Amino acid sequence: MTRNLTYRKAMLNDIPSLVSLSYQKRQFYEKAQPQFWKHAGDCAEKAQTKWFEELLTCDEHIMLTAEQNNIAVGFIIGKLVAAPGVYNPGGLTLMIDDFCVANESDWPTVGARLIDEIKLIAKEKGAAQIVVVTGAHDEPKRDFLKNYNLSIASEWHVGGIE
Repeated sequence: MTRNLTYRKAMLNDIPSLVSLSYQKRQFYEKAQPQFWKHAGDCAEKAQTKWFEELLTCDEHIMLTAEQNNIAVGFIIGKLVAAPGVYNPGGLTLMIDDFCVANESDWPTVGARLIDEIKLIAKEKGAAQIVVVTGAHDEPKRDFLKNYNLSIASEWHVGGIE
Protein backbone atom coordinates (compact mmCIF):
# COMPACT_ATOMS: atom_id res chain seq x y z
CA MET A 1 0.00 0.00 0.00
CA THR A 2 1.55 3.32 -1.04
CA ARG A 3 -0.78 5.63 0.97
CA ASN A 4 -0.48 8.67 -1.36
CA LEU A 5 3.29 8.73 -1.17
CA THR A 6 5.46 10.91 -3.36
CA TYR A 7 9.08 10.26 -4.25
CA ARG A 8 11.45 12.96 -5.50
CA LYS A 9 14.93 14.40 -5.33
CA ALA A 10 15.64 15.84 -1.91
CA MET A 11 15.74 19.61 -1.50
CA LEU A 12 17.30 21.93 1.03
CA ASN A 13 14.06 22.30 2.99
CA ASP A 14 13.92 18.48 3.42
CA ILE A 15 17.17 18.38 5.40
CA PRO A 16 15.71 18.87 8.92
CA SER A 17 13.28 15.98 8.40
CA LEU A 18 15.99 13.72 6.96
CA VAL A 19 18.29 14.52 9.88
CA SER A 20 15.45 13.69 12.29
CA LEU A 21 14.80 10.32 10.63
CA SER A 22 18.51 9.57 10.68
CA TYR A 23 18.74 10.51 14.36
CA GLN A 24 15.97 8.03 15.19
CA LYS A 25 17.85 5.31 13.31
CA ARG A 26 21.13 6.13 15.05
CA GLN A 27 19.49 5.90 18.49
CA PHE A 28 18.37 2.36 17.60
CA TYR A 29 21.80 1.52 16.18
CA GLU A 30 23.68 2.92 19.18
CA LYS A 31 21.81 0.56 21.53
CA ALA A 32 23.01 -2.42 19.48
CA GLN A 33 26.63 -1.26 19.03
CA PRO A 34 27.37 1.57 21.48
CA GLN A 35 31.01 2.10 20.49
CA PHE A 36 30.72 2.19 16.70
CA TRP A 37 27.52 4.28 16.63
CA LYS A 38 28.17 6.38 19.73
CA HIS A 39 26.26 9.65 19.43
CA ALA A 40 28.57 12.66 19.12
CA GLY A 41 26.42 14.82 21.41
CA ASP A 42 24.92 18.22 20.76
CA CYS A 43 26.97 18.85 17.61
CA ALA A 44 25.92 15.62 15.83
CA GLU A 45 22.73 16.86 14.19
CA LYS A 46 24.35 20.18 13.24
CA ALA A 47 27.21 18.29 11.59
CA GLN A 48 24.82 15.99 9.77
CA THR A 49 22.73 18.94 8.59
CA LYS A 50 25.84 20.58 7.14
CA TRP A 51 26.92 17.27 5.55
CA PHE A 52 23.52 16.68 3.93
CA GLU A 53 23.51 20.26 2.61
CA GLU A 54 26.91 19.65 1.02
CA LEU A 55 25.72 16.38 -0.55
CA LEU A 56 22.89 18.20 -2.30
CA THR A 57 25.51 20.12 -4.30
CA CYS A 58 27.68 17.09 -5.22
CA ASP A 59 27.06 15.57 -8.62
CA GLU A 60 28.25 12.11 -7.53
CA HIS A 61 25.60 11.96 -4.77
CA ILE A 62 21.93 11.17 -5.28
CA MET A 63 19.47 12.09 -2.51
CA LEU A 64 15.83 11.10 -2.68
CA THR A 65 13.01 11.52 -0.22
CA ALA A 66 9.62 9.87 0.24
CA GLU A 67 6.79 12.00 1.59
CA GLN A 68 3.27 11.44 2.78
CA ASN A 69 1.13 14.53 3.42
CA ASN A 70 4.28 16.72 3.27
CA ILE A 71 5.99 14.65 5.98
CA ALA A 72 9.19 12.73 5.19
CA VAL A 73 8.64 9.01 5.70
CA GLY A 74 11.91 7.84 4.19
CA PHE A 75 15.06 8.84 2.35
CA ILE A 76 18.02 7.35 0.57
CA ILE A 77 21.43 8.77 -0.23
CA GLY A 78 23.75 7.11 -2.70
CA LYS A 79 27.23 7.97 -3.90
CA LEU A 80 28.60 6.88 -7.24
CA VAL A 81 32.10 5.49 -6.81
CA ALA A 82 34.57 3.59 -8.92
CA ALA A 83 35.53 0.12 -7.75
CA PRO A 84 39.12 -0.43 -6.61
CA GLY A 85 41.42 -1.28 -9.52
CA VAL A 86 41.51 -4.95 -8.55
CA TYR A 87 37.76 -5.33 -9.22
CA ASN A 88 35.71 -4.80 -12.36
CA PRO A 89 31.95 -4.79 -11.70
CA GLY A 90 31.31 -3.36 -15.17
CA GLY A 91 30.73 0.24 -14.17
CA LEU A 92 30.37 2.52 -11.18
CA THR A 93 29.09 1.34 -7.81
CA LEU A 94 26.10 2.99 -6.19
CA MET A 95 27.11 3.04 -2.50
CA ILE A 96 24.14 3.60 -0.19
CA ASP A 97 24.95 4.32 3.43
CA ASP A 98 22.11 6.57 4.58
CA PHE A 99 18.80 4.80 3.94
CA CYS A 100 15.94 5.20 6.40
CA VAL A 101 12.20 4.70 6.63
CA ALA A 102 10.01 6.11 9.38
CA ASN A 103 8.51 2.73 10.29
CA GLU A 104 10.07 -0.69 9.83
CA SER A 105 6.84 -1.89 8.18
CA ASP A 106 7.58 0.61 5.36
CA TRP A 107 10.60 -1.27 3.99
CA PRO A 108 8.64 -3.28 1.38
CA THR A 109 6.84 -0.18 0.09
CA VAL A 110 8.76 3.02 0.81
CA GLY A 111 12.17 1.31 0.91
CA ALA A 112 11.59 -0.61 -2.32
CA ARG A 113 10.41 2.45 -4.21
CA LEU A 114 13.36 4.53 -2.98
CA ILE A 115 15.81 1.85 -4.16
CA ASP A 116 14.01 1.51 -7.50
CA GLU A 117 14.12 5.27 -8.07
CA ILE A 118 17.78 5.70 -7.10
CA LYS A 119 18.80 2.73 -9.26
CA LEU A 120 17.21 4.33 -12.32
CA ILE A 121 19.13 7.56 -11.78
CA ALA A 122 22.38 5.72 -11.01
CA LYS A 123 22.09 3.53 -14.10
CA GLU A 124 21.80 6.66 -16.27
CA LYS A 125 25.06 7.84 -14.65
CA GLY A 126 26.94 4.60 -15.40
CA ALA A 127 26.36 2.47 -12.29
CA ALA A 128 26.51 -1.29 -12.67
CA GLN A 129 25.98 -2.43 -9.09
CA ILE A 130 24.46 -1.32 -5.80
CA VAL A 131 25.96 -1.70 -2.31
CA VAL A 132 23.76 -0.98 0.71
CA VAL A 133 25.15 -0.60 4.24
CA THR A 134 23.07 -1.76 7.19
CA GLY A 135 23.59 -2.67 10.80
CA ALA A 136 23.98 -6.36 11.63
CA HIS A 137 21.19 -6.03 14.21
CA ASP A 138 18.69 -4.29 11.90
CA GLU A 139 16.63 -7.37 11.05
CA PRO A 140 13.72 -5.56 9.33
CA LYS A 141 16.10 -3.78 6.95
CA ARG A 142 18.27 -6.87 6.47
CA ASP A 143 15.21 -8.98 5.66
CA PHE A 144 14.02 -6.35 3.20
CA LEU A 145 17.41 -6.25 1.45
CA LYS A 146 17.52 -10.04 1.26
CA ASN A 147 13.99 -10.17 -0.16
CA TYR A 148 15.05 -7.45 -2.63
CA ASN A 149 17.63 -9.96 -3.95
CA LEU A 150 20.67 -8.25 -2.46
CA SER A 151 23.25 -10.53 -0.87
CA ILE A 152 25.89 -9.97 1.78
CA ALA A 153 29.28 -9.32 0.19
CA SER A 154 31.25 -8.19 3.24
CA GLU A 155 30.95 -7.79 7.00
CA TRP A 156 32.75 -5.47 9.39
CA HIS A 157 33.69 -6.62 12.88
CA VAL A 158 34.15 -3.95 15.54
CA GLY A 159 35.87 -3.96 18.92
CA GLY A 160 37.68 -1.62 21.24
CA ILE A 161 41.42 -1.14 21.41
CA GLU A 162 42.52 -1.52 24.99
